[in-house]
Amino acid sequence: MPEKLRSAYEVANERTSAPDAAAEPAPELASIPGPHPSPEAPTSGDIAPVSSASPDSLSTPDTEPTTSTETLATDVEILGKHYPVRQMINEIGNQRMRAVESVTASWKNMLDTPGKMRLGLAQSIAKGRLTRQERKAEAVSHLSDRNWLKRRRMRKLQKARDRFDRANAKYQGRKDRMAARKENVGKNVEQRRADYRKELRVRREAALGRRALRRELRAQDAGRFEARAVLKDIPKEHLERVGKLAATAYASERKAAQADKQKKSTVRNENRTLEAIGDNRRRMSEAANQAKEADKTVNEYETIRIPKLKDHLTELRDKLKDRTDDDQDRDSLEMQIQQTEEQIKIYEQREVPYWKQVALSNRQRVITLNKNHDALTANLSQNTAAKDTAVTDATAARATADAHKAELMKAAAEATDSAPEQNN
Repeated sequence: MPEKLRSAYEVANERTSAPDAAAEPAPELASIPGPHPSPEAPTSGDIAPVSSASPDSLSTPDTEPTTSTETLATDVEILGKHYPVRQMINEIGNQRMRAVESVTASWKNMLDTPGKMRLGLAQSIAKGRLTRQERKAEAVSHLSDRNWLKRRRMRKLQKARDRFDRANAKYQGRKDRMAARKENVGKNVEQRRADYRKELRVRREAALGRRALRRELRAQDAGRFEARAVLKDIPKEHLERVGKLAATAYASERKAAQADKQKKSTVRNENRTLEAIGDNRRRMSEAANQAKEADKTVNEYETIRIPKLKDHLTELRDKLKDRTDDDQDRDSLEMQIQQTEEQIKIYEQREVPYWKQVALSNRQRVITLNKNHDALTANLSQNTAAKDTAVTDATAARATADAHKAELMKAAAEATDSAPEQNN
């Protein structure tokens, strides 16, 4: 039969109670209040299956619950913002013990330092003797193995090597013992921190389990004192099981809330991108219309207004030629000719270049806005994919949370139903 899946809490408890758990030092945590991740709890890369109660789980508490749904529940997810004062006080005591152990280790290392220096000197002397004997043995290496001088020097070389091995072993043993004293200070700190966090975890699971049972009893119209009496009658195994399921439901609900928040964020991003695309299209259309109107205005100046003024100027000059110098209308015609020339000059030197520049700048805006449209379209594709993923994750997380909540309610109901049977 395939091995049953174990809950994340059972895996974490096994890691905490393992004999070599303290042999792996965890990174130092700051001595501040608030929850810290446990080195024994599953990390973000260790996903352990979470327990779910079967219909007969409470009637046979020795069996391990199984489930096909996987989730992650770390100490931070279980404890949340609970027990911050206790953690702070425990951390203060832990740091105090660290200071005491560090001073003790330093004092013992100080007492061992003269012996370490003596052993180091003996090792150095043995090393020098070994080096001299190796040089002497190298000098007669060409001789036959039966030569008495070579045999004598090889015996001395072996004695020097044995003496160096003994001296080096003593020196390294003293050195390793002194280094282990300092390392054990940090390991003891982490072990005490992990043990206390495990204790808080057990308390949290028990509190969540009692709360779930109280809610179930209130749903059955039980009074406060009656609920307290029923809780006392529920077996410890059932309370622990309900507590683990309650902790699982609590962590699943937190994950579902986070996934729902992420889904809303991705939906907002997609809507903002859609609004940006719509605004970009509107501005691109306005720029194209303005460029078209500017081209139309330039064409009107060049094909209608300026030629008309030039024709009118030609007529005025022809009339001026027919007038004599003492004619009364000559001054009026000259004034009209000057005004017409100035108007043509304004159209050609100011109005036409201005509207050409307006058309050119708006066409450049259309090109820029079209590039922005391409970038926004690509961004929309990414946001849509992220939204679809977030919606899928949120749906799965919510389904998992609802399933765990249903399992918790079912387990709580079975636990409360089992209390009278235990009394009888």
